[in-house]
Order: sequence, then C-alpha cells, then structure tokens
Amino acid sequence: MTKHVLVVSPIPSHPQFQGNSARIYRLNRMFQLCGYKLHFLYFGMEGLTNAQKIAMQSQWDYFHFIKPEGAASQPSYGDYFDIDDWYDERVSEYVDQLCQTWKFEICIVNYVWFSKVLEVLPEHVLKVIDTHDVFGDRHLVAKAAGLEPVWFYTTKALEAQALDRADLILAIQDEEKKYFEQITKKPVKVMGYVVPYHPLFEQNKESITIGYIGSGNPFNIESLRIFQSFIMQQPELMGPFKFVLGGTVCKDFAEHNQIFDLVGKVEHLDEFYREIDIAINPMIGGTGLKIKSLEALSFGKPLLATKDAMVGIEGLDDYHNFENIETMVQEIKNLSKERIETLRINSNQSFKLYNERFIGEFKIIFN
Repeated sequence: MTKHVLVVSPIPSHPQFQGNSARIYRLNRMFQLCGYKLHFLYFGMEGLTNAQKIAMQSQWDYFHFIKPEGAASQPSYGDYFDIDDWYDERVSEYVDQLCQTWKFEICIVNYVWFSKVLEVLPEHVLKVIDTHDVFGDRHLVAKAAGLEPVWFYTTKALEAQALDRADLILAIQDEEKKYFEQITKKPVKVMGYVVPYHPLFEQNKESITIGYIGSGNPFNIESLRIFQSFIMQQPELMGPFKFVLGGTVCKDFAEHNQIFDLVGKVEHLDEFYREIDIAINPMIGGTGLKIKSLEALSFGKPLLATKDAMVGIEGLDDYHNFENIETMVQEIKNLSKERIETLRINSNQSFKLYNERFIGEFKIIFN
C-alpha cells in the first residue's frame, strides 16, 4: 500500500541557497527514496516565483501553496514572540481539507513556531516537529554575542508548549537533543543533514584557494569579519593563498570586505567548490547545525573549522576543531601539500561516518 507523508513548511524547498531550504529538501528526498508519496505544503513566507513553483511541482509528488496575507506579525510580547505569532489559521483549514482526501501516515512540520498545524491532524497520524534550531531564548543568545536578534525568537516555556503538540521531536544535532529533552517529555531523536557524496576533481593552480559560501545572517558576517581581521595581521598569507567568498553573504559583507574575491550567488554549489582547494567555516557561536560544513565535506574538500562550526559533526582532524578563529588563521601557514592531503582524508572520513549514522537513524525512525 502506498504511504503518504505531509510536509508543512513556511520555507520553500527550492532553491537551496540557504541551510534551512537545503535541510528541507534533503529530508523530503529521504522520504521519497524510502517509497513515500510526498505532499509538500508551502506557506509562502519567502514568496514564490514561477521558477520555484515549477521546481517544487516537478520534485514533489504533490505541491500545495498558501499565499500569506501581509507581512509576518511583530512580537506579541515586545521583547519576544508568542509561539504562534507567525502562524496562519488558514494552514490548519487547508490541512484539514487535505486529510479528508488523503490518509497520511506522517506529518512533518518545519519549525516549532509552525507546530499549531499538528492540532488539526487525525489521531492516527504520526505528528513530528523538525526543529531545525533552538528558538527558546534565542534573542538572549544573540545579544550575548553582541548581535541584534533577528528572525524568530521566543521563550523556553513557550517553545516547550509547542513541542508538546508533537508525538516526536527531531533535533538536528546532539546538543540540541539534550536541550529539548530538558523542556519536554515527548521523545526526541537526532536527525542530521544527509547529502550525497560527490567529490570534485582537483585542479593544478599556482596559489591555494580558500573559500567560504553562505548566507548573510549576522553570525556569518561577524565570523567572517573576525577571520578577515586576523588574516590582515599576517599579510604574508595573501601570497600563497587566495580567499574567495560566495553566496548571498557577499552582498551583506561587501562593505566590510578587504581580502576576499566576491563571486556572489552561485546557482549550483559544485560550481563554487570546483574552484576552491580548501573550505573554511570560521563560525563563532550560533545554534543549529552548520550545514555549510557538511556541504563542503560532501564535495570532498579539506575543511578548516572552529568547534562551533562542527557541533553535531565528529571532526577527525585537529583542523576541524579550532578553539577560535585566531588559531585557525595561525595554522593556515602550515598548510603544506602533505598536510592538506591528510586533512582531505580525515575530512572524507568524517563525512562518511556522519552519513552512515543518519541514514541508519532515518530507517529506524521512519521505515
């Protein structure tokens, strides 16, 4: 008998220019590969172009769309959002109608702040929240890092109430699993970001190209600013190494930029990774899983990363787990051909172990 899964999301699955869309796309694909017919219901918080609509209609077995009415609400409590501030009751009405036509085995809702849709589902449906990130006291975390809070943030108590709507909580990495288990009695499983391994052929170049690709969120901007400041303290690195920046972060970082070649938005990730020899993720702080670390590993690239950039990923090389950005920059000058090759081997093994773990976890949880 055909199995049906309903995925509800305020974020599109196409294109995958940011980590959350990439996560949604990959988890959806895993369901399809396991034989599920996938219904993707997109509440268009980020708009819908004709190209996006065609891509999602082509990819998913069934595509549903609800157009928002106006901008997202402001925080009900001033300093933070009520858990349902960004929810639209029309989503519940739409899902209720879908349930009259289809028998869903599972419903995955993306983000705890969209979990109210679970209340309208029939009892037999396995109700799952894919958390993506921690939103309880997120504003306090940002302020502690010297950044203004952006996007959605609420309290731990309100986040806990929303989690209790589900039968199962998916955390994206182990540390967040521990957090969720402290605030809800509902079962919590870790489901990482599984992406195929597609290593790229190396090119012989005079200089070694070090690259970073990402979105323009405040944590990324601040991390790159600090990385750049330490590189500029060691100008001798600018000879043997070339630094390249890709993705939507280029637009936001342009006013700060002094060392990077900016390539802007890249249509296909392999185009960017084909041009670099080493990937970096000099992340400071932040929450969730740093998908850009996994993406770099999936293309077979040796990766330099801070500990914050590898939370939830087992780094098998000292260069995967720098305590801070300053130490990372100091070690760049020691990147001989032999050291890069060792880093590549260890990076490939880290990726292999990560993928094996979460392919197995998915089969246990959903198949």
